[in-house]
Amino acid sequence: MYFTTMDTLMKKLKEPQSRRKAYLTSPLVVVDEVGYLPIDTKEAYLFFQFVSYRYEKSSTLITSNKSFGDWQELFGEQVIATAILDRLLHHCRVINIKGHSYRLRGHTFSKSAFATAGSSGPVAEDGKKELQ
Repeated sequence: MYFTTMDTLMKKLKEPQSRRKAYLTSPLVVVDEVGYLPIDTKEAYLFFQFVSYRYEKSSTLITSNKSFGDWQELFGEQVIATAILDRLLHHCRVINIKGHSYRLRGHTFSKSAFATAGSSGPVAEDGKKELQ
């Protein structure tokens, strides 16, 4: 099993083939953070080739904060987004998790904490900075 972020996967896929072989042949690859950072057209096609190579051979788990409807914007064009989704969704089980972040459980934040530019950390509802 391999766990990677989309950004790291893109870097690996740009390396010579002999160095990325494990990402292609592993029985399970988990790709985290799909959609968090922008990708260019070349990277979209690399990701398509990655998904296409693994299609019906090995398991691939994707985590994303984007709905499938937003993947056209993520990958830059409808054709490549549709081709990727076609292969990913053919034999899959989609788990849609809604709600608050697990990582932020137990923290209380005001809406202004996320809107304040240049904030050096989370702000409690009383406006004071929380210690981490």
